[in-house]
Amino acid sequence: MSEISQKTLNAPSGNAANGAGPRHAYAYDNDEIDLFELLFRLWDKKGVILMVTLVTTLIAGTYAFTARAQWTVKAYVSPPQMAQMEDYLTLRRAFARVSGINADPQAIANHLFSRFTEMVSSPNEKLSYLSETAYVKQQTESMDSQAKRVWLTEMADKGLVTSPPDEKKTLPYFMLSVSADNPQVALALLTDYVSRINDQVMAQDEAEFRHQVDATILARQKEQQDIAFSLQADRANQLANLTRSRSTAQRAGITDYYANSASNGGTKIELANSVHKYMLGENFLSAEINSLMESPIVYPVRYHDISRELSLLAPLRQQQVTAQVYRYQLTPGEHVKKDRPKKALIGVLGVLLGGMLGIATVLVTDGIARYRLSATRGSSRLSADDH
Repeated sequence: MSEISQKTLNAPSGNAANGAGPRHAYAYDNDEIDLFELLFRLWDKKGVILMVTLVTTLIAGTYAFTARAQWTVKAYVSPPQMAQMEDYLTLRRAFARVSGINADPQAIANHLFSRFTEMVSSPNEKLSYLSETAYVKQQTESMDSQAKRVWLTEMADKGLVTSPPDEKKTLPYFMLSVSADNPQVALALLTDYVSRINDQVMAQDEAEFRHQVDATILARQKEQQDIAFSLQADRANQLANLTRSRSTAQRAGITDYYANSASNGGTKIELANSVHKYMLGENFLSAEINSLMESPIVYPVRYHDISRELSLLAPLRQQQVTAQVYRYQLTPGEHVKKDRPKKALIGVLGVLLGGMLGIATVLVTDGIARYRLSATRGSSRLSADDH
């Protein structure tokens, strides 16, 4: 017999004789019981434990089959291949041949992908996209404006996730994932968002490229205009000087060019001497003026080279190209995972929790019974001592 517990040795005579006494009768005078007594006591109350376990399991099962499901679709992306940007690279190379700006394909691909990852992670882009989707409108149609904003922010933070490459897992790919209550919806949200950001990156880059082309065209046009203005100004100055010299020759009565050799004591007028150009005579100056006015301006090679460059640049302003600024390393739909509810796990936890609650219920009720019995016996003893 244990030191901390003892069974009652004397059952009520009437019941003991008839065999109608309890299967186990325990003394409640001690505060502790041994393990076997605890097991016997729990076995006696197995019906209660089973009932509590069944109720808890039923509640857990109801939750598992009625709770809103959540599915996650994941994708990995990396910089695009050259074949995905062939038209765009052709356009950039055409511009590089004229402008001299480097058009390294890999540098361009990395630049566009960097813009893609930056924009796809932007909270503003996430909120703007999600607020326009039919899924979000359906989920928030019964909410007020504040609740919608909270739900939308939660969805943008935890439902539309973007992550840079994970160095610990040595995974050199950018990750995107979308969670929704349906795998098809999650897949559609992810693919649409990626496509939307790709279009925005291309639209932004195209706008900058056209601005660059326009700036180059304006610079070439100004250079060409400067060349033409300089030549036209030179011609105007020449005509003004020749006209003045001819007028001087007319007044001096010099009709033809006059020059004597130095040996005859005459004066020789150099044709390059603009001060005495009137000495060339009226006839010569008139011929020079007429020839200058009738002949076209002779432009330098650079002027014609600019015209050629402008003819190459003009079509680039109108040319429309498309490109994919990313490449899938894990295509959406290849990784689909159900996050919740996990029915099997919830069922197991329901059974375990039910068993624990059942045992706790038995122990609590038994403890209360022991306390009451102990209090009753204490009162009886006090009464007996008084008598």
